[in-house]
Amino acid sequence: MYKSLLNPSPYPPSQASRRPLIKIPVSIILLILIVLGLQFLILPNYLYRNTPAAENLSQFHLNQLAAGLEKCTDFNTPPISYALPSSSSSRKNPRWNPVSGQNETVLLKNAILFDGDTILSGLVDVEFKEGIISSVSSASNSQAEILDVKVLDVEGRYVTPGLVDLHSHHFLYSWPSLRASDDTNEVHLKSGPLTPFVRAWDSIKAYDPAAAVIASGGVTTSLLLPGSANIMGGEGILVKNLARDGEHSEPVVEDLLLEHGIPEKERRRYLKMACGENPRGVYSHTRMGNAWLFREQMTRAKELREKQDAWCLSAAAVRESNDVSAISAFMTQSLKDGGLPEELELDSTLAMLRGKIGINIHCYESEDIEDMLHHSKEFGFRIQAFHHALDAWEVPELIKDSGE
Repeated sequence: MYKSLLNPSPYPPSQASRRPLIKIPVSIILLILIVLGLQFLILPNYLYRNTPAAENLSQFHLNQLAAGLEKCTDFNTPPISYALPSSSSSRKNPRWNPVSGQNETVLLKNAILFDGDTILSGLVDVEFKEGIISSVSSASNSQAEILDVKVLDVEGRYVTPGLVDLHSHHFLYSWPSLRASDDTNEVHLKSGPLTPFVRAWDSIKAYDPAAAVIASGGVTTSLLLPGSANIMGGEGILVKNLARDGEHSEPVVEDLLLEHGIPEKERRRYLKMACGENPRGVYSHTRMGNAWLFREQMTRAKELREKQDAWCLSAAAVRESNDVSAISAFMTQSLKDGGLPEELELDSTLAMLRGKIGINIHCYESEDIEDMLHHSKEFGFRIQAFHHALDAWEVPELIKDSGE
């Protein structure tokens, strides 16, 4: 009686927990696997594949992202540094061309050479080839004629390097000076005393006859700078004082450039600034007003730089994810916000902050020099040179202590 209540099943306890197994044919199992394969591997690609328009949009986002990251790389690339060649055989002059350039080797014999540092002892022979000084050697006593070489015996005269004028305005107006051709200063009520965005390049008159007069005095290269009316006057550019030097002997600005033949992105950049009485006299601001306007400009550029850096970091992270949907979402939002933050007006000012431009400041008095050094520390830019620095002799230790 008790036994039947505790164990109502007619089977032993070990058998009571077992259930009959359901046998499924192998063919049905294979069919289920095939269906699952279609569902998870094949059907999504068919049912949810991108349309051509969607694929084009995705590729557009990838291209835009790549273009933005290329700019980010450029932002953080240090300025071009030209390494000195190890030998004359490796040197090339990108300005040289076979039409208007020197086609034959020229030898200056029996010269007293000043190399820019010292006067070399004894007479030397200086050889030129395709716009390059190919050798400097002791003068030969031989009077034999050298084949395929144009020999100029300078008979003990001095030979020096060409002089470089680091502050010039010729070519920005033609000689004789006329109001209609004077494009040295951009003075305009709308832009005010801050015009870093203008370029001397756009004012050059490649036909200016003053270049020949200047070259006759030994000045072969000049840094052309906008004038000193503005706190930030604009970008300058280096030129050779040899007009109509191109293959077609035309008054072309590009042919004048010292870095002619070098890709534009690899050329050095220069910015002209001024302080003190020059912009003060033109715009009637005090030095306090000039300093505030300059600091406001630099603050705007600093804020833009931070936005650019944030965009670049985010873009790099989403690109590394290789997630097409994440990239599309990022670029869609970025394009809504205007893309990579940029302002053409602040391009040169940003170049200052990123150390990509040489800053040349027209600055007379000691208090103005000190003020500019203070600004450079506040915003982290490097001053390349003070020009017309009449009172620099009063503060040499201040200038040296600036560490620049």
